[in-house]
Amino acid sequence: MSSDNHLSDNRRHNVITASNAYAVIHDRKKLFRQMTFREPPFEGNEATEYGKYHEHIALSALEKELDDILVPGNKFMVHSELPFGASPDAFYNGLPVEIKCPFSQEVYPTIPDRYYYQVQMQLWVTNKDMAYFYIWTPEETKLETVPFSKKFLAWYLPHALDFLEFVNKDEEPPRWNKKPTFKIGE
Repeated sequence: MSSDNHLSDNRRHNVITASNAYAVIHDRKKLFRQMTFREPPFEGNEATEYGKYHEHIALSALEKELDDILVPGNKFMVHSELPFGASPDAFYNGLPVEIKCPFSQEVYPTIPDRYYYQVQMQLWVTNKDMAYFYIWTPEETKLETVPFSKKFLAWYLPHALDFLEFVNKDEEPPRWNKKPTFKIGE
């Protein structure tokens, strides 16, 4: 990927990031206020601090499980044509890796919707057809592969572009009459 696809972290407010992909649908009024500087962006909480603190431990555990070295991630990349960005935690064999260290210290039975949206956005921005989703707790780990879903992108993209129009016009989006839903796995 060319270096022009990397932007400094202070430019994240100009794009929908993978970590905000879910909010475009499920918390769009708050995301609008954050993207237009009407309220400060989410800076984290006890759960996100726990995840950040343990991420390097999880990365090492995954490398040990795979018996291989991962390429460090966390470099902000932007889609080649549209204002969508992502910063996967690492790359393995060129594919994005998203690492979660749940504050609950419990492995998710299935990928929560919020993280499914995040991984799909990472796949779209990096132009890959598969990603790794790794969950680490002190007692248990779980590694899953997540295929890129053209069906998800076809559903999501019109809503995201509509949301960006509100941001560009500096006009708060109205409340949904009926919140759009996507059934993961279909």
